[in-house]
Amino acid sequence: MASDRWRAADACLLFFFFVLPSLGAAAEPEQPLATVAQPAVVTATPAAGAAMRAGASAQVVINVTGFQPGQDGPVQAVVKAQRDGKEREIGRFGIFPHIAFKAADPSQGQSFAIPLPRDLASGGPVKFNVYLVPANGEGKGARMEIGGAEIR
Repeated sequence: MASDRWRAADACLLFFFFVLPSLGAAAEPEQPLATVAQPAVVTATPAAGAAMRAGASAQVVINVTGFQPGQDGPVQAVVKAQRDGKEREIGRFGIFPHIAFKAADPSQGQSFAIPLPRDLASGGPVKFNVYLVPANGEGKGARMEIGGAEIR
């Protein structure tokens, strides 16, 4: 009876010291708000066979749930994919009309599809950094809320 309690205690210690920290290290925190100073960060995992459908190429769909334009000019979103520590630009988009909005529900947000390079369309998770870049001016006050990303 006492040995069963020790086994349970050992299992708990193993979980807290080895399993739990490794879970936290693997999952990077997401940052859904992009400003000119910092990108929004979202992660998506390719669906099984996403790039294999009848010759169609895979794409990432970025859902924007809120937007505030810059005070001194328009901004655009620059989407960069990151896997294995390497970041590369995969596409850009802009909000039109260039006016503020806030979706009450993610399904009411604006969605933007960007073609995904074949090497990112399968395998493990892909981290997407969404940068706000001023088209002119400094982009002061510009903000974009990302509701999520999905690889299709």
